[in-house]
Amino acid sequence: MKNKLAFVTLVLCTLSFALKATVVDDFKRHTYYLASDELEGRGNGSEGIELAAKYIEVQFRAIGLTPIDGYSYLQLFPIPNQQKSEANVVGVIKAATKTNRSIVFTAHYDALGIIKKPGQKDVIHNGALDNAIGVAAMIEMARQYQQGAKPAHNLVFIATAAEETGQYGSDYYAKNPIFPLKDIIINVNFDGFNVTGPKEDYYVMPRQGVDFVDEIDAVSAKLGWVNDTPGWIDQMNTKFDTSTFLREGVPAFTLWTGNRAKGGKQVKSPKFGNIHSPDDQVNDQWNWDGVEDHINLYKAISDYFLLHPDGIKVTDRKLFI
Repeated sequence: MKNKLAFVTLVLCTLSFALKATVVDDFKRHTYYLASDELEGRGNGSEGIELAAKYIEVQFRAIGLTPIDGYSYLQLFPIPNQQKSEANVVGVIKAATKTNRSIVFTAHYDALGIIKKPGQKDVIHNGALDNAIGVAAMIEMARQYQQGAKPAHNLVFIATAAEETGQYGSDYYAKNPIFPLKDIIINVNFDGFNVTGPKEDYYVMPRQGVDFVDEIDAVSAKLGWVNDTPGWIDQMNTKFDTSTFLREGVPAFTLWTGNRAKGGKQVKSPKFGNIHSPDDQVNDQWNWDGVEDHINLYKAISDYFLLHPDGIKVTDRKLFI
């Protein structure tokens, strides 16, 4: 009963808050809830991951995304060595005219849950940077698209589960897509997001094995952004849900912001807690002022590929295995 009352309260608060909130207000609200102790780190098979899925489902419904089966937004799937199914949360904005082509937006909403170690008091791995903020960004991207004109191609928004333990959610969707895999234009992935203040440089991942980085750079430059991707980023090629799509020959990317403040000055990264640890929590070092710019960058690039869906490809799938 307690959980039901809490969920009803959550729905009512979501609907009323949405009437007056700004993009950053909403982004914060999503992040604080998803990274809260109440969700106990959103580990596989936990009550916390179920609460997170319900929360995302409420957001999708409030925004007006179409459920995958007419009612539910949940795409259930099994994972090894676990009795309980996990669930991707999937919402759709259908194209203005009938087409099988789609852009797929992803952000994993699982974290590592509760991991108890001798002598450790805080055992909840809240997963704020990884990846409550990515989910928050994707939800707000969905809201922007739903408030605009009908897109030329279908838009699919997926909060993927079980990414941390093997990218099972994105893999399941790739094998069971709503629109054919071969007709996916690009996968736009949110894993981490800018909470370090206004920036002008970004890292694109991957930078190898694909042929569309120049297009991303051209769009970004018009908004005053500069690609400053360091060489070490190549080790991230298999670390995101993007690798699921890239292995299948579907273009995909993730964007991080760098350490160049507006105006070009290099700044030090704030002291955030390490990801995959109980220290990955929202703290007073976070600066939310660059959130909207980062969302707008993602949207401008997505808009470009909506208008120019052809001629991009994965050139070396082996890099993503």
